[in-house]
Amino acid sequence: MLNYLRQSCFHKLFSLAKKKIQSLGSLRGVVVMDGLSPTEQDLLGGFLGKNFLGQTKVRIPLTEMDQVLKNSPLEMGLLPFLEIYFNEKLITRREELETWQHRWSVFFATLQKVSKSPMTRAWLTSLSAETGSGYRTLLALYQQNPKTALEEMAVCLKALDFLASHPGYNMRTPVFAATLTGDPHALDMENSLGRLFYYGLIHYLAKPETNYTAEGKRALFREAGLLDDDISSSVTIAGLRVYPEDPRSIIFTGANTSGCPLILPLRFLETPTQWQPGQAVYMVENPAVFSTILDSYAKVSLPPIICGSGQPSVAALTLLDQLVEAGCVIHYSGDFDLKGLEIAIRLAQRYQQNFRPWCYDREIYLGVSLGKEMTPPQRNNLSRLDIPWDKRLVDSMLERKLFIYQESFLEELTRLCLVNTT
Repeated sequence: MLNYLRQSCFHKLFSLAKKKIQSLGSLRGVVVMDGLSPTEQDLLGGFLGKNFLGQTKVRIPLTEMDQVLKNSPLEMGLLPFLEIYFNEKLITRREELETWQHRWSVFFATLQKVSKSPMTRAWLTSLSAETGSGYRTLLALYQQNPKTALEEMAVCLKALDFLASHPGYNMRTPVFAATLTGDPHALDMENSLGRLFYYGLIHYLAKPETNYTAEGKRALFREAGLLDDDISSSVTIAGLRVYPEDPRSIIFTGANTSGCPLILPLRFLETPTQWQPGQAVYMVENPAVFSTILDSYAKVSLPPIICGSGQPSVAALTLLDQLVEAGCVIHYSGDFDLKGLEIAIRLAQRYQQNFRPWCYDREIYLGVSLGKEMTPPQRNNLSRLDIPWDKRLVDSMLERKLFIYQESFLEELTRLCLVNTT
């Protein structure tokens, strides 16, 4: 009889019955079979001892199915039958929840034994209550692999407890990670351990849980005593002036005299520099544009110019902050596309009265004939931008449906830069 009940019509019936029992936790309610063919009407009617011919939709109580199976040659009720039929233990939603809650409690009880400080114990308590910093990240990892979640949280607690017990401690983050795990990249944000540790730092330092920028994450780690890689982040500059009394003025003087750009790592910028105030500093988005402008200054003093290379790095923002603090004005030009405009908007918000658009308005945009066609989603995203220095720019771009790039208005960039430098 069991083989007979393997037919698709019965499989659908018993699957619905299984879901209903798991949902309600008992033999309550009915299942609804819809869209029945004449053959299926006949099969169901024969099984239940009813006439379903001509009925494409029938409602079948679970108690009725239970009684039919008990009176059949199988001599068993619906619940044990379904476990045999599907070859699995039938667990209700309530039982699943209770099991999950028990394992979740055991998970945190185990971690509480690993914790060595009131700070990490408090974090664990808030996480178990679903309110702690990083709860969603931990939950996702736990649901994916409870064993990995336990192991990585244990490492995270060890790291946080060490920092809490060593105030004033300073070490490069990759070195700290290698000391903990043997992997210098273990605490990178691309890894689940790195994300857990990041949220642990937010709890440790009592910071709000928010979407930190690269600059913000760097400050967060440094406050905890973990220094970042201050070499990889860099910015390319040319023509910037410093006071002669600055200990490193010879570097800038030599570069400016020889017409050579400099690549300044973050480490260089962390030592105070005596920038000459009042410089009109020019900044471009693209390296090829930066180099082409420099090519035009073979016989002229280099202008103070910075290459952002797309999204400004931590080093670039550090340099810009220093220049603005010294009273310099940042003249920025980028691509007339989503990324370029978004960068410029952020810089305008950051530097306020010390920010100026440079060859970056509607007039320049309309003066270029060739560009790249926008896609409908790009046009939709563009329409949401608010350009504070040119309220008509977005409308013009939406009308033309073209992105324009710096390489297409290089002559104007070079001319204006040269005029303002000489």
